[in-house]
Amino acid sequence: MGTYEPKISIIVPVYKAEDVIQKCIDSMLAQSYRNFEVILVDDGSPDGSGKIIDSAHIRSSKVIAVHKENGGPSSAAIKGVEYACGEYIMFVDGDDWIEPDMIEKMVVHLTGSDAEVICSNYIIDKEKSDKRGNISVHATPVRMPAEPGEYVGERLEKELKKELVGHERRPIFLSRCFKLYSAQLVRNNLHFVDVSIRMGDDVNMITPILLDAKRIFVMQDSFFYHYVFHYTSLVHSYDPGLYDNCVRLRDKLGEILLAKKVPHAMEKARYEFLYLFFLVVKSELRRPLKDAAESDKRIRELCRIEDTARLLADYPDEICDRANKLMIPILQGPTALNIGFARLVFGLQKVLGA
Repeated sequence: MGTYEPKISIIVPVYKAEDVIQKCIDSMLAQSYRNFEVILVDDGSPDGSGKIIDSAHIRSSKVIAVHKENGGPSSAAIKGVEYACGEYIMFVDGDDWIEPDMIEKMVVHLTGSDAEVICSNYIIDKEKSDKRGNISVHATPVRMPAEPGEYVGERLEKELKKELVGHERRPIFLSRCFKLYSAQLVRNNLHFVDVSIRMGDDVNMITPILLDAKRIFVMQDSFFYHYVFHYTSLVHSYDPGLYDNCVRLRDKLGEILLAKKVPHAMEKARYEFLYLFFLVVKSELRRPLKDAAESDKRIRELCRIEDTARLLADYPDEICDRANKLMIPILQGPTALNIGFARLVFGLQKVLGA
């Protein structure tokens, strides 16, 4: 790479993050690579997050503070792109943080292309407190499934893009974070984003970007990004609107795959929906026990509407995730026994903090 030092725009959607956003900001300003800007987008946060990012802007010329009405994480990310001046874009969530050498190590793998993506790995930080209130962090490294190295041409198409959607184990995690994108590649695909999608918003935004990439580089090791695990996030709590959200995401994925001329586009979108439906069932199982009868009725209704037994029978891959395996009997036949057993297991997991 020589002395190639492109400007990097780090975009951070911020919402209800007053307790954690300062750590995130500090980790970005501590980067050893210096040609970067930080765009903090206050997505109508009702807490003190807005004041914190304004203070960061005053203290550092590298920080841009943006305020907008609440519209969700995708809407905040898009607003950040509007302000970005860098040749490359990186996304960081406001409750996460990054290692000081992250950008420096990622920039080394850039070529200057307007259609490339550099992928690092990440670490899950789970905070636990004991009876005395002492907090400890259990860090779990997570490696990108794809083999490290450069993917271009036929290898890119066969090994990454072909397997990107409709599979439980995709080669590239469809998260906005821990990646470095050509700015033009991002801008060219923002029109595909449906900002009303909250669960799976990353999948909506990143799928068209990766499908348009001409070069993807997967780094070796490179555990720079710290994803802070929250049990109260959408993934781990009951969301009454989750099913409608997943239907919108399925339809949007179908639109994206057709536009990108992906073979068997609608079939892939349908198979992707299988895993979204697993999330819907899990969400229903997390409802309070007093709502169990209503939850059971809802699960049976949704399984009938989506004909999940047929969807599962048509799916060509083996389902490996343990929690998803637990859902299989429900999708095949949502009996009171199947649903009750799964609810018991999920209840135990919650008690044990698993």
